[in-house]
Amino acid sequence: MVKRIASVGLAGLVVLLLLSACAAPKAAPAPAPEKPAATPAPAAPKPALSREQQLVEAAKAAGEKEVVLWSLSWYQGPVEKAFEAKYPFLKLKAVDMSAELEPRLTEEYKAGKYSPDVIQLPVYRAIRVRGAGILQEFPFSNWPNSWPGQPQHNFWRNNLASSYPSMYNTQLVSPSDVPRKWEDLADPKWRGRAIISTSAGSWIIAFAYELGDLTKEGVKWDRTLTFWKKVVEATRPRIGTGFKSPLDSVIVGDAVIALNGSATIGLYNIRLGAPIDFAPYPKIYADPLSIALPKNPPHPNAAQLLIDFLTSEEGNLIHANTAPTLTQHPEAARKALSNQYFARKGTQLAYVPMELTPEALFPQADDLWIREIIGRR
Repeated sequence: MVKRIASVGLAGLVVLLLLSACAAPKAAPAPAPEKPAATPAPAAPKPALSREQQLVEAAKAAGEKEVVLWSLSWYQGPVEKAFEAKYPFLKLKAVDMSAELEPRLTEEYKAGKYSPDVIQLPVYRAIRVRGAGILQEFPFSNWPNSWPGQPQHNFWRNNLASSYPSMYNTQLVSPSDVPRKWEDLADPKWRGRAIISTSAGSWIIAFAYELGDLTKEGVKWDRTLTFWKKVVEATRPRIGTGFKSPLDSVIVGDAVIALNGSATIGLYNIRLGAPIDFAPYPKIYADPLSIALPKNPPHPNAAQLLIDFLTSEEGNLIHANTAPTLTQHPEAARKALSNQYFARKGTQLAYVPMELTPEALFPQADDLWIREIIGRR
């Protein structure tokens, strides 16, 4: 009996398993809805390239590896080192052309030859170079470095300055005999002991302004010529060309005073220990030095980088202290060795207002200096 019940139970279990297998399959669970793909955040806009970055990229793309500067006077070393550290892919080749700069530049451009990328020269020479059609307007519309007193046009910018104070031999001129004002040069004690340079034609423009000959109404020259004729008549100076040679004469004692010396060349020699110094006049006028971009520069992008560097506070100060020369950069002037030197002597540096110096005035002044002053020695 027990076996029968077990058999029935086993048979029933088999039937139940068969019925389960034949039943309809259960529906598969619905898949979870997919999450929508995240929308990517918009890419941050690339910052606009600065003027410097644009010039660097353009210079590299053009394969520019150097930049050539022509100057009337150049002292090798520090400026090149600083510029090349800032732009390692460029080499600065600065060439001291001295008096050859203007005629060489003019000759090359007539022949269709273009050597310099940048030129630096006094304003009165820049005027002549511009008149020869050699300069192009610099894109000063977005130029980063500017300060008051610059010319209204865009052919050059003034960055440094030359001045021409009297210089004397400190071993041959006693402290009591040192001239304290320009009028002291007319003293007969300097007769036969002085030297004067032919190279300061534009310099008398400053005297014309100081003495009242140069005004908004124009220039007369009367007081200026009278003053310098008196000085030359009293001193009967030797005549020198340029500024290095006359100053060398003062250093070695062939002359005891240079009536018009170069502050740059003088300070350079003082730094070397030469027995010379400047007459401590209350005021001296400075002649601006300009930096310009000639037409068809071989390396146009590097040229603009160099102009930007030389007119920046950093580059301008390095340049001014290397020569050393005066600077017109407002910030660099507070630190420049030359500017500080004259400040310690109580000498004020002054400039003739640009609006009173039309282009025609410079060759006129140059002619008067040679013909009326030097020629009547």
